[in-house]
Amino acid sequence: MLVAAAVLLGALTTGSYFTWRKARQQGLPIWDLTARKAMFNLAVPLVTGGLFILGMIYNGFFGFISPACLIFYGLALINASKYTMPELRYVGFSEAILGILATFWLGYGLFFWALGFGVVHILYGILMWWKYERTPQAA
Repeated sequence: MLVAAAVLLGALTTGSYFTWRKARQQGLPIWDLTARKAMFNLAVPLVTGGLFILGMIYNGFFGFISPACLIFYGLALINASKYTMPELRYVGFSEAILGILATFWLGYGLFFWALGFGVVHILYGILMWWKYERTPQAA
């Protein structure tokens, strides 16, 4: 639980920093109406899922924590994708599908977390960099 919390804190911190830095470089506001809508639409499924997971922990249903994290996180990304990059929707679907699959292999929660929170995000990051950030080389 401590490692998961540390990873979440690190991800939120670095994500916020790089978003702030890019907005500053482009002279754009970081907290406009679209950002507020995206955060609200992300927060509703995340908070709901977090409370659901706390209830499972309280009642001793530890095997379903990993699938629930992936499912609710996927739903949050799908919900927030209306206000962000359209590719985020596919990350959300990937996370939710991995969470559903994880419910059938409860002993492999860490494996599904590694796929969802690791591999899927790395692939998404590469795709976003390739599509929006890289500078094409002159032929």
